[in-house]
This record gives sequence, C-alpha cells and structure tokens, in this order.
Amino acid sequence: MKRVNDRSLLEAYIRKFSLDSLFQKDMRPYMSLMSFERGECICNTGDELNYFYFDVKGKLKVYTLMENGKSLLLRFNKPLSVLGDVEFMSGYNIKCNVDSLNESHLIGITVDDIRKHAGNDPVFLSYVIRSLGYKLYTISNSTSINLLYPLEKRFASYIISISSEESSLKGINEIKTTNMTEMATLLGTSYRHLNRVIRELSDKGIVSKKNGKISILDYLSLKNLAGGLLYE
Repeated sequence: MKRVNDRSLLEAYIRKFSLDSLFQKDMRPYMSLMSFERGECICNTGDELNYFYFDVKGKLKVYTLMENGKSLLLRFNKPLSVLGDVEFMSGYNIKCNVDSLNESHLIGITVDDIRKHAGNDPVFLSYVIRSLGYKLYTISNSTSINLLYPLEKRFASYIISISSEESSLKGINEIKTTNMTEMATLLGTSYRHLNRVIRELSDKGIVSKKNGKISILDYLSLKNLAGGLLYE
C-alpha cells in the first residue's frame, strides 16, 4: 500500500463519485488516497479495522478463508464500493480477505475519524445500510452459484466477473495457470475438475489456455454460459 499525495486526484475521485454527498459534514480533511498493486492484500480475516475504505478504481476480490485452509469466493467489488461497513456497524474484526485484483485506488478514512465525525450522521448511516443490503444480496447470490450450479457455469461467472467486454478482446492476463489451484479452491472444486472444464470450453472455442494464461476467445458465449450470474 502506498499513499498517493495528489490532492487534485483525490478531489477528482470525490467529484466523480459524489463522496461529499454521503456525509453531512465535510470529510475531505480526513480522507487519504491509497494505491494498491495487483495481487496486493488490502485486509485479512481477523485483522482489526483501521480504515473505512471507498473503492474508487480497480476491482477487489473478496473471499473467506476457513480454519481448514480452504477459501471460498464471495464477490468482486468495483467502484463505487466500500470496505469496513460490516465491521464498523458490528464492532467485529474483519471477516473476509480482500485482495486487489489489479492496480486499485482506495480512499480511506480512519475508523476513529468516522466514529467521531460521522458516527451519528443519518446521511452516512443511510448509505451504509444500503451498502449492507447490497452485500447481503451478493452473498446470497454467490452462495447460490457455489452450491446450486455446475462448475462450468461457476467458472464462466468467475471469468466474466473479473473481466470487461473491452479487455476480453485482448485476453485475460490476470488469470495465470500458476493460480489454477487457487482458482479451483475459490470455486469449491478440485484442480483436476477445473482443468477438465477449461479443456472442454477450449474444445468449444470459448477460451484458450496457453503461454501461461487463460484467454477469452468467445466473450458472448462465455457470457451466455454465465447466464447473468456474476460474483458481484
């Protein structure tokens, strides 16, 4: 994590997402812009919450890590989304792992400042409630995907969730074959089963696996396979 000492960029993000409308009080003096590299951990399960974050650039991977070492994908956050709302309202330590999928920018406000200046702010609390409602929906959605649908659909949903139609034209460089075991774990399957599904989709001309990466060949077919079920 690096602090970005660029006040004009911070102000640009505030204007773009109307962050000043989320508070009754001017919270600009308490905001810090932070940059996370691709693959960098933003927070871990069990950590104490120090910052309330607004994701203003980049996608974030949110997943649980169980005591048996297994993990399960919950969702991908994209702008504008928040981190820390559950912990802020409940007082619990962080419940999920969050990694930066690509280079991301987050605006952070310390929890102490949030509690002091916005803890009783009805505008801010209303926004937090809406955010919690959306997260409840996404958890229900991801649970349905993980439990009720075949791996082919889960894999398609995963790929579509981390990509965009524009980037798919150039291939999905984020998915390296060295991360296949991690991907299989997140999707609740075995490496062998996942590899078999990728081969089947490759035979259909939908994706390819070569040169250390998985690329999309037919975005529309993959999107149809996902059927609108995304980890978002």
